[in-house]
Amino acid sequence: MILLGITGTVGTGKSEICNFLKKKRIPIFDSDYEVKQLYKKKSVLNIIRQKFPQAFKNNTLIKENLSKIVFNNRRKLFLLERIIHSLLKKRSYLWIREQYRRRKKIVVFDVPLLFEKDNVKKYDKTVVLSCAETIQKNRVLKRKGWNEERFLQVKKHQFKEKQKKKFADFVIYSDRGKRLAYNNVCTIIKHSYRIKMRSSNNILLYFQK
Repeated sequence: MILLGITGTVGTGKSEICNFLKKKRIPIFDSDYEVKQLYKKKSVLNIIRQKFPQAFKNNTLIKENLSKIVFNNRRKLFLLERIIHSLLKKRSYLWIREQYRRRKKIVVFDVPLLFEKDNVKKYDKTVVLSCAETIQKNRVLKRKGWNEERFLQVKKHQFKEKQKKKFADFVIYSDRGKRLAYNNVCTIIKHSYRIKMRSSNNILLYFQK
């Protein structure tokens, strides 16, 4: 099995590329989606309530309040990340085992903080999405619940695009037309199929650490 890691700063087009890959029937572990699912679980909310009671109102988590708390306090941000990442790690491990069971040849992990927080060694190749900052900002501010302050706070905790490009094996520019971006994805997939596959034990060790 070949593992591809896809990343990029907020608003650079990861969702568009991943939707294209889904149409190609390539399994994708969407980290953002999985985190959203975790926030729906009562057991997870109880843990968060114990650590961040001020983020709740009438027993309901107000995500805007939680964001303000953690983005203004590095220690609290680290605490929240540790809670969520440990749970996300379990989900990713079970997911990758299932893909092995289904004998998938290539899978993709959509990870916003791939270079910042993840173990890059577990991926065979990494891909970074890139676009002009003005386009990126316009995309993000159209999203529900987003404003300029939140956009700047999120970017503050991500590597600069120049750094991501330096670390990545491939770069896809999402502001030069969908057709070009899709063609680039297909080229990367074809290239990836030529990579020598590692054993399942070799890869699973990275998900167990």
